Amino acid sequence: MNKPCITEELELEVNNLAFGGKGVARRDGYVIFVEGAVPGDVVRAVITKSRPSWAEARTVEVLNPSTARIAPACRHFGICGGCSWQTLAYENQLQYKQNQVVECLEHIGGQSGFEIDAPMGADPLWRYRNKVEFSFAENEDGLALGFHLPGQWRSVMNVEDCLLHSKVTNEIRNRVREFARDSGDGVYDQNSGKGLWRHLIIREGKNTGEVMVNIVTGQGDFPDAHHFASELVADYPQIKSLVWSVNATRASVAGGFPYTVLAGRDHIFEELCGLRLEVSPASFLQTNTLMAERLYRKALSYAEPQGNELVLDLYSGIGSIALFFAQSCSKVMGVEIVEDAVRLADLNARANGIGNANFTAGRVRSVLKNMQFDAVPGLIILDPPRAGASKKEVQRILELDAPRLVYVSCNTSTMAGNAAQLAEGGYRLMRIGAVDMFPHTPHIEVVARFERQAPA
Repeated sequence: MNKPCITEELELEVNNLAFGGKGVARRDGYVIFVEGAVPGDVVRAVITKSRPSWAEARTVEVLNPSTARIAPACRHFGICGGCSWQTLAYENQLQYKQNQVVECLEHIGGQSGFEIDAPMGADPLWRYRNKVEFSFAENEDGLALGFHLPGQWRSVMNVEDCLLHSKVTNEIRNRVREFARDSGDGVYDQNSGKGLWRHLIIREGKNTGEVMVNIVTGQGDFPDAHHFASELVADYPQIKSLVWSVNATRASVAGGFPYTVLAGRDHIFEELCGLRLEVSPASFLQTNTLMAERLYRKALSYAEPQGNELVLDLYSGIGSIALFFAQSCSKVMGVEIVEDAVRLADLNARANGIGNANFTAGRVRSVLKNMQFDAVPGLIILDPPRAGASKKEVQRILELDAPRLVYVSCNTSTMAGNAAQLAEGGYRLMRIGAVDMFPHTPHIEVVARFERQAPA
């Protein structure tokens, strides 16, 4: 077909899902990515972007719904940009996620011949997140607190009940919004650098019930901060940590800033796989606690620890994976760039009575270059950020010549790129398993086992 024009409306039959979650329709080989459509739908869609070989479109009307289409559960669906797969039956969500994992590893990573586990479905399907970030904005009807509208970074949708996190944390967010409205203080403006309210971060220990509230403001005073904190904690005794962070930069990011404790502690506790973990405002922890436990156990089964070997845990965060593996090895060494996370990892090791784990702060490539090992690591665990491991980091890992690698990833495409480099360095992908940490979204967590191959 000829390249369609922007604003042109077309009737399209959607037959697949693209990586990232949009429906895929084809006309004479021309690909159209359709927002708001699921496979099997026939829709009327308006073209929003047009290129020589592909286009993007937005569903205007579902003319003939797919048998896999279901009614969305959330009142905010269609306005909020999250949970875009709510209209797709869950068994279909899992299958498409599994397909995309395999396609990434085969087409991006050049991998083949690996064993594929059935995808591990999520339980529960709703209210599973232990951390949520919200933004303040000044809308036409006043101060708003919620999520940015898709593609509109100056507009925020007021959230009343997000089904991804608990009822109590939804109530806390709504209460903070009421206080901000009544305070008379304005929302931070990036252009002028003036205004108070910027972000709200809420964390919840799913296995402990403890809640952390982190209010992020612009530079300046926070009037009545302690009065507000005392009232909020009195109404919600689940709040064990209420902190105030100041972002004095123009960057619209929520975390990583100095904070002041307004009430309670500077941390909360979460329990994971029998470990009691201290979690600070800046800590990384898997956002789905219950599925993280299943993920870690799957990683352990893939690793097949021998009991007497050295294990190296890269991108170790607050030590959750390393400490879980410590009971199955002679020694575990963690490497993490965030110094506060390393402090917490050491603290968590002591608090759980684990004496065979230690942690080093620094960049993975630098630490591996300078670290002295008493023995070759028998196992390396990687759980890098979404961008994956850099080429230099992978090269350092290859130089260690460990017989086995277990790779945990929240981004299959970047893991696939790392898999290609590992294959060039002598490792073979043996087994993969998808673990659904994020139902109703296109995201999926993956565990992979690599083995060092003997020279030909």
